[in-house]
Order: sequence, then C-alpha cells, then structure tokens
Amino acid sequence: MKKKFAASVVVLLFVAASYGQAELEKYVGQYQVTGAPVMITVTAAGGKLAIEATGQGKADIELVKGEDYAVKGTAITLTFQKDTSGNVTGMMIHQAPGLDVPAPKINSSSEAPSDKSPHKSAFVTANGIKMNYLDWGGTGEVVILLAGLGNDAHVFDEIAPSFTDKFHVMGLTRRGFGETDRPAAGYDTATRVEDIRAFMDAMKITRAHLVGHSLAGDEMTQFAILYPQRLSKMVYLDAAYDRTKNFSCTNDMPGGMPPSFLRIVGEALNCPGWEKIVAPDMPPADMVNVQVSTMRSAMQFRPDYTKIKAPSLAIYADADVPQTPAKLDAETQKKLDAWWKEKQAPINRASIEQFRKQMKNGQVVEIKGATHYVFVGPYKDQVIELTRDFLAK
Repeated sequence: MKKKFAASVVVLLFVAASYGQAELEKYVGQYQVTGAPVMITVTAAGGKLAIEATGQGKADIELVKGEDYAVKGTAITLTFQKDTSGNVTGMMIHQAPGLDVPAPKINSSSEAPSDKSPHKSAFVTANGIKMNYLDWGGTGEVVILLAGLGNDAHVFDEIAPSFTDKFHVMGLTRRGFGETDRPAAGYDTATRVEDIRAFMDAMKITRAHLVGHSLAGDEMTQFAILYPQRLSKMVYLDAAYDRTKNFSCTNDMPGGMPPSFLRIVGEALNCPGWEKIVAPDMPPADMVNVQVSTMRSAMQFRPDYTKIKAPSLAIYADADVPQTPAKLDAETQKKLDAWWKEKQAPINRASIEQFRKQMKNGQVVEIKGATHYVFVGPYKDQVIELTRDFLAK
C-alpha cells in the first residue's frame, strides 16, 4: 500500500535508537495542524518516536539533518521547532514548494506509554456507541471537558489537573474521533448533544459544568437549552460563534488552505466541482465522512443564547489576529492581514456581540494576542484562573 502524508492526514514512525529516552521525551505531545481538524500525537518508547494523526496509516521518516526529517517515498519533509531553551514547540510540515503548514505543540502529554497526565482512560457505552473518556479525579462538582473538532480529550491533559482540587474533572471524546466509536452516521449537532446527555446518564452524573473548546460550543449551547436541569455553568473556550458565515465556496483568503481541507469544506457545502479538487492525500473514506458530516452540522448551526439560563463565560481569542494555515512570506502575510481585517474580523466580532447581548447570565473576556487555542501557550495560566474563578463563584 502506498504511504501517504498530508497536513490533514498523517501518521509517521521515526526510529531514533541513537537518542536516549530523555531526549525523545522532548518531542512527546500533541500537535494541532493549523487550518485543519487534525491532531498529531507523538509518543516515545523503546528508543523510538511514533507520530500518529487522525485517520491515516503509518509512514517511515528519516533524519536529514538537525531537526529536519524526510518522509520516505514522498517529497514531503517536516521540521521540529524548538525555543531557545531547547523545548520542542511545534513542527512545520513542508508539503510542496511554498506550502509550509505549521502544527504547534499544544501539550506535552500523549497516549500510553508516555502519557504522564494523572488520569485514567476508560470507556462507556451510551447512545448506541462506545465512548472514550478521561477521568482526572478530584472532589466536588463535576466538570466535563469537551474538545474541538479534530481533537480528543487529551487536548486538555495539561490544564485539567489545575481544577481537581475543587472539582471532579472528566473529559469526553466525541464520536468519530480518538478512541470513541466511528459510526457511519450521527454527526449532527442534535445527536452529539444526546451523546453528552447519555454519557452523563451512564456515569450517573446528575448535574455538571461544561467547559468546551471550538466546535464544542455548539453542543454546549444546545445542551443548555434542552437540559437546563443537568447544567450548572458553562465556559466557552473560543467556542461561542455563529459559524454559518465562516465558510463559503469562494476561497479568496491569501495564503490559501491545504487542498484536502478545501475538498472537505467543498463537500460539506456541496460546492460546485468540489470532487475535482486534487488532494491525493485524503484520509480514509470513513474519516472523510466524519469530518464532512461534522463540519456540515457546524456550518448549519445558528446559536440562540436567549433561551439559556445557566451562568456562562465566553473566553475569546483576539478577533483581529489572523489564523493562518501556513507560513507566509511578508507580502502574502500583509495581504492576509488586510483580508482578515476586512472580512473575517467583523464576522468574529459579530459573534462576540451576539453572545454579549443575548446571554442573560453571560460574561465575555477577550484576550488580546491570543489565537484559537486560548488554553495553551502563553495564555494558559490566564485561562485557567478565569475558569477556576468563574466556576467557583
């Protein structure tokens, strides 16, 4: 079988017998591919690094020099990035000349054997599927963490322990991703909301706080309307948006998007000619179905906060900071900045104002300079403090 690699689908295997385990541990963690709903997970065991991503088989890579690695059988390379202290901060995926896609490292934990986050990973069958959940323990009211599109509950590995002194913290991986079942159907918002309710029933959780990132905002909003008695408070981590205006069949954003992502968006919107987009490294058909179906539901969901009674905090990234899918040259970056200011920033701000006006018991915090993953990187501690204070009131 031909080995494949793309920004939206990648699983790599790197043999590094010459490195000690301590050196390999620097690479261990989860990397979020920018502009695509894909998580890359790096593990270390037996003197080897294994890199694994959403919905793809394995491909060997070999060291070229420094932090540059070549993917065997392809023209694709990747470069691990480090800060001045030698800590790995991300990777750059070089797909083709001029198409460099970044994947920032969003935490330093991963699946066993290198997962050091103090939780247990378990399964429960609810709403007809087997769901994977993480339990960090703790005492007090239950907090359920809900990941964004393309992520599993491990995206919260680094921040979850910060709440266990006051709360019982759990994380749920939605259908289609991670170790949760991947059925052929059920990726609409209504069914995903029922997954959360069924999970709570199965775990005998009467009432909980919901804290969610990105796409999870849709699920939280609908859950709050349908099951107000099961909800205490909510925290939206750059998640409270009306996404119906975020996508279109016209891709005029400077810098563009990876072809595989454009094809998935095109199919989700049923854009004319989407099937003609050349993207040879698409994920397997079942994963494409998950991504297309889930994105389609997000494109159709219109939030209505007027019916929500639960106290809710929305922590937003900087609406004026472009979310770029690739490393751009100075001229293209300048064009992107202008495009974002004219087209995308007003859409983001409209969502912020909608939440501010409609949510009766709502609070809004905008973090200047922050990007979509507000709960990792330089603003992690601020988000933890905001969330802890809000939930503890």
